[in-house]
Amino acid sequence: MRTICMVPFLVFYLSANAQLNIGARGGISIPNLKGNNEQSKGYTSRLDGYGGLLANFRITRFLYLQPEINFSPQGGQRKGMQQLPSDAISGISLPPDMNLYANFKSVTILNYLEIPILAKIVLGQKLKYFACFGPHIAFLLEAKTKTSGNSLLYLDEAGTIPLTENNEPLPAFSFNSTTSINESIKKVNAGVQGGLGIQYPLGPGSIFLEGRAIIGLINIQTHPEIDGKNKTGSLAVSAGYQLKIK
Repeated sequence: MRTICMVPFLVFYLSANAQLNIGARGGISIPNLKGNNEQSKGYTSRLDGYGGLLANFRITRFLYLQPEINFSPQGGQRKGMQQLPSDAISGISLPPDMNLYANFKSVTILNYLEIPILAKIVLGQKLKYFACFGPHIAFLLEAKTKTSGNSLLYLDEAGTIPLTENNEPLPAFSFNSTTSINESIKKVNAGVQGGLGIQYPLGPGSIFLEGRAIIGLINIQTHPEIDGKNKTGSLAVSAGYQLKIK
């Protein structure tokens, strides 16, 4: 955090003394979640848009400093039989330590404003190759879950023991809903990221194509004793254009 707070002063200094390029990028993100308990395990990747603005300052012949501001979607999805807390279904009274299972789709959407500070190494002549790496801090913009599907409620993960009333299975429950989970997610995340790419001169600037891995290092849950411990991560592929200012 202390390093991030120093960035505006460093950018101001470099703006006055170093070669400057500014640019924009857009592409796709393939985020995923990693968890440690039954309610937070089993996520797979989903697709979303990714993009932002960048500036890079030439430090040496091959080394640049590149601060960015990106819209970075995180999260994941699960399909199939999933565990529910006992209070997830309204109108049904169960012991607090009993869990239910149901077969449906759940998508967790976490949108962040992400600020990476990257070191960028650029090699080559006309067609250039680059690698970038460094830390990032991210501020939560939105957190929600979207669920869909209809399912009976079960007492076991295999789906062989339906929840019954008067010895009859309860009707299938609809899971079609969108729920805000802002209160369950920390407002600030942090991690590291790195990528590889190519760039080629075009007009007054250059076009570039990049693949990047983004790894969150902080447990994002505000109540890990209830929701488990989850960390974010994603792969991002983007194309963009950067313009030489001076």
